[in-house]
Amino acid sequence: MLLCAVSQSTFFAVSHSGSLDCMLNGVKLGEEDAKYCRQVALIYACVAWVIFLMSYSFTLYSVLFTDGNMDVALAPITTYINVSHMLVPRILYFLFNSYLQAAWIFAHAMNFMLARIFTHQYKHLGQSFEQTLKESDARRVSDSDIETFRERHQEISMHLSSADDFLMFHNAGAFCCQLINAILLLYVLIFFPSTRDPVILVMHIFWLFGVFSGLSLTTAGGIMVNHYVSRLKHTLIPLQSQCCRVTVLGKLFTPIVPLFIKQQSW
Repeated sequence: MLLCAVSQSTFFAVSHSGSLDCMLNGVKLGEEDAKYCRQVALIYACVAWVIFLMSYSFTLYSVLFTDGNMDVALAPITTYINVSHMLVPRILYFLFNSYLQAAWIFAHAMNFMLARIFTHQYKHLGQSFEQTLKESDARRVSDSDIETFRERHQEISMHLSSADDFLMFHNAGAFCCQLINAILLLYVLIFFPSTRDPVILVMHIFWLFGVFSGLSLTTAGGIMVNHYVSRLKHTLIPLQSQCCRVTVLGKLFTPIVPLFIKQQSW
């Protein structure tokens, strides 16, 4: 619930303020890049909807068809308040839980999609630079070409910095909350497995898979961006021998993974 509140509040704030729209409008994509992003967005949306529908089905079964398996989540109704008919509280909890699942799943999909966009831009910039080197004489690049690549890299990094300013709240909340959820689910699966109902056991395993997938997406987004920023650095650094100063900034995308993501400045 805490993770969903942080994620929804973050994306609502940036959408209502226009920060996300302004950042996305500033991202310049070619025809091929736009086609690639549309394909990736379609794939991520389909996967997110499949996961949501599976989680929706498991929750529907566990709340309404298991004779009170999820009634513990209705506290304090089941602990301090006696209710003769639990159907209405269970339906209300099911609807609320469905909203929380959507807030968790689709926020992760959007976060990872942004990471893929910036990763693809850095990758495309590096490929363009390498192609320019191959086509030039003696692998020398003109000052105008260097300035073009520098400005393009600065532009991508500025948009990445803007995205990181608001996504860091989602990333930090996702990493901490999902880590706690993974520990709790492992504890339940090891010490309190549901042997009477195999569907509930499969649901707990599915939840654990979802939590680990969320942790992987949160970490992978930052690692991918940092990888291509570092790769581009090693590609551009030989140009210093041409007496040209190349400045490239790669702002960290996932500040809560300091062992993998470092601020790149040179």
